[in-house]
Amino acid sequence: MNTIIQKSFIPLFACCTIGVFAQKQIVTGIVSDENQSLPGAAVTIEGTKKVIITDSEGRFTISDLKEGQYNLKVSYIGFESKNLNIEIVDAQNLNVGSIVLYQRQKNIDEVIISGTLKNSEARALNMQKNAINISNVIASDGIGKLPDRNAAETVQRVQGVSIERDQGEGRFVSLRGLPPFWASTTINGNRLPTAEEETTSRATAFDFFPTELISYVHVNKSFTPDMEADGIGGGVNFITKTPPMKTEFRGTLGTGYNEKADKGVYNLGLLYGGRTKDKKFGYLVNFSHFIRNWSTDNFEARRSGDEGVFRMELRDYQGVRKTTGANAALEYVFSPKSTFYLKGMYGTLSDDETHYKHRVRFDKFSSTNNTARVELQNIHNLLITELTSVSLGGIHQLNKSKIDWDLSYYNNLFKYGNIPDKQNNSYYVIKYTQNGVGINPNYILDKGVGPRAYWKADGGKLDYKDPDTLFGFYSDPNFKMDASQMRFTDLEFYKVYVQERDKIVAGFNHEIDISDKLTLKYGFKYRDKERNARFSDIFYNWSNGTAPFLSEFGQYTTTQPNGTKYLSEMNVHIGNTFGPVLSTGGMDQFWFQNQGNLTINKTDSEALEYNKALGRNFDVFEKHADAYGMGTYKINDKMTILGGVRLSNTHTKVKGYNVVNNTLTEVENTKDYLAVLPMLHFKYTINDKTNLRFAATRTFSRPNFGDLTPGGTYIEADNEFKGGNPNLNPTYSINLDLMGEYYFSNVGILSGGVFYKSITDPIFQDSFIGNYNGINGVQFSAPNNGKAAWLGGIELGINRRFDFLPGFLQYFGTQLNATFMTSEMEKPSGRKVKLPYQAKELYNIQLFFEKGGFNARLAYNHKGNFAVEYAEEDLYDSYYGKYSNLDFGTSYQINKHFTVFADVNNILNKPLIYHFGENQDRPEQVEYYGVRGNIGVKVNF
Repeated sequence: MNTIIQKSFIPLFACCTIGVFAQKQIVTGIVSDENQSLPGAAVTIEGTKKVIITDSEGRFTISDLKEGQYNLKVSYIGFESKNLNIEIVDAQNLNVGSIVLYQRQKNIDEVIISGTLKNSEARALNMQKNAINISNVIASDGIGKLPDRNAAETVQRVQGVSIERDQGEGRFVSLRGLPPFWASTTINGNRLPTAEEETTSRATAFDFFPTELISYVHVNKSFTPDMEADGIGGGVNFITKTPPMKTEFRGTLGTGYNEKADKGVYNLGLLYGGRTKDKKFGYLVNFSHFIRNWSTDNFEARRSGDEGVFRMELRDYQGVRKTTGANAALEYVFSPKSTFYLKGMYGTLSDDETHYKHRVRFDKFSSTNNTARVELQNIHNLLITELTSVSLGGIHQLNKSKIDWDLSYYNNLFKYGNIPDKQNNSYYVIKYTQNGVGINPNYILDKGVGPRAYWKADGGKLDYKDPDTLFGFYSDPNFKMDASQMRFTDLEFYKVYVQERDKIVAGFNHEIDISDKLTLKYGFKYRDKERNARFSDIFYNWSNGTAPFLSEFGQYTTTQPNGTKYLSEMNVHIGNTFGPVLSTGGMDQFWFQNQGNLTINKTDSEALEYNKALGRNFDVFEKHADAYGMGTYKINDKMTILGGVRLSNTHTKVKGYNVVNNTLTEVENTKDYLAVLPMLHFKYTINDKTNLRFAATRTFSRPNFGDLTPGGTYIEADNEFKGGNPNLNPTYSINLDLMGEYYFSNVGILSGGVFYKSITDPIFQDSFIGNYNGINGVQFSAPNNGKAAWLGGIELGINRRFDFLPGFLQYFGTQLNATFMTSEMEKPSGRKVKLPYQAKELYNIQLFFEKGGFNARLAYNHKGNFAVEYAEEDLYDSYYGKYSNLDFGTSYQINKHFTVFADVNNILNKPLIYHFGENQDRPEQVEYYGVRGNIGVKVNF
């Protein structure tokens, strides 16, 4: 890798540095409206072919102008163009200061909203229009128009983007129907480390990242060589807020109500920033705190290798989520040519969750007396995710060139809080069992695998479309769980700790203007990553005589919160069967008072000390070394081409555990690979309003962390070995994109395009027969690289105000987008299926009204179903069901300082459904989240 870099890029660097010592005068300035900077503005030097695009802070730099007079023309979608005469004097730099543009106005009503509503879309569309790659952009105040409370819910409005939810909130993001771990998530251009409760993938959980910290969101559908390209589906880049050009104070105070939890929601946001009088020193502090009570009702029909339901779980969740975010940025303009910055960010999500799980065990049915077993799990846990980052960097203007550099540190952590105590911080479970519960025998069939309940589609009585039948399995319609018959079964400490640190991320970029037509750029990036994962699942049984009944802890029991309202959306009354449960304090006291009566069940427990849980305990050490070179050539006024290559070298060392002759043994494996990623972009500007874009790129995705673990376990009883595969290759994709765009004069866009991805080395869960420690015929189960796959699709979108209509209708507008996709991959068995996570269709529909200071938006989001995991036939495939969501947001700007707002989320309250098979006849999991509302006030000074 070092040899390649030396031969390819050092000569270029040597040539470019010559320009450092031949500096001439430069022209600098900032383009803004009356309130804030305008990124993506086009600054044209009339009489030449020079066109400069302002950066994300609205800044521009023009170099290598000869002495004389020039006319600058500044243009921006939705704004009146402006001309400025300048004079260049030999050997003197010129700073033209702030060039203020004013919004085009059709009538006087638009004056009031010029700084808040249209401008956000104008800034986003200008950045999108002037970019060379295929992308979508969302601006910060555009985010605020809708009740999206975290980063995932923000990007779901973009065409080709879908999200997965956890407890009703957006969590994981998928781009163009590909798995979340095939998407790149960056903050200010640097890939985020990941740490999450259950997954061992590279997918980023977005729910800890509040929208108040975001300035812009770039959804990149195609990469250029100067971007990190480890995302087959594309990438989402969050740009955090930076110091404003003038002193600014903003505050948000809100409160709301969660209908299902029957409790409140509270949020606070503060921003303060500005610059010193000489504009050299800029500062910003941004804080957000969001508290929401939540509740989820869920039932899960569990299967075990066959189509029968052996266990029905009735789950009732209550919790309090707290999201806290802080962003600080300092900036010092050392000279018109050099700016230095220091940025820091902190984001955390804590979720205090109480969960009561009632498990009806159909597999324990006795035909002798038509009874079965009911289990009660009392669960309490505190989930904590924390992200910390610090970045130091600089931007330096040279003669005909610009250098920027950045040094960053990132730390992402997941852990459980101190429940029941600091030593045993865990997902804490206390289980009781009640035997002899009467079950209607008509629900039970035995097809050779033991007693099961079956869905109607499989000849049974369970029918999701008939709730009374679905939950009519108790033979006594007045049955209620009895604490005096609920006997203690076991206590569980489920522990997860994941920390991923990018100990250093160093980046360097140098952009050189060779001529008015040709720009060259090269750069380097280095990352030193460490990821530590620890896991155990410890079960305790009662060891001192007969285990107690729940009623013996009566002073610590309570009525289940909202138990009688369980699944009220389905108009069922199964919640009436719920008896007393342990309070959260009672759960803690059970452990404190009974430790001496409990003994670890080593057979059921999973931990390294018992030679188990090998796949969840491992350390990953990775070093990424990237280099790139690219050139942008303006063929003529209409055609621009960008070509280049990115080289990404990965050195991975994984440390884990194996069991050899019943002895836990440390194992280690290393792997190196070089990803060669050529990229080509072509942009044809048909006219000032119309672009046609084409991109041909190669991208890749590194294997998930959990797939790389070198550890494994041999299960003698089954003659089976389960483990990871540290020798996995990355997955590669050749991507073809074609997109057309038409930009309306009064802020809007009509777009349409097609895309195709040819994917090689996708990773599958593979099974094969081999030899282990001299034992033949062992069934190995491990991830492996599979056969090629492909995905194709079409994207359509329009954002249009109805200002061409008469009267009252002119204040309405719409945003519509849709993505339709198809794909194919072949499993190792030869079965051909669609790619996991690929839905057939995604679409968004927004209707908005803007008049004076009043804004209202109704937003509908739909995602088709998709397979999460494939078996060998559809009956056993696991699907994430189709999901539709409707949100409403409104605000009224009283004056330039005060705005009141109101939001309503999840108006339709549709259930989220996982199901077996492509249709919903066999639900695996069904969840309801309830409607949420929020009202508040925003201040701006």
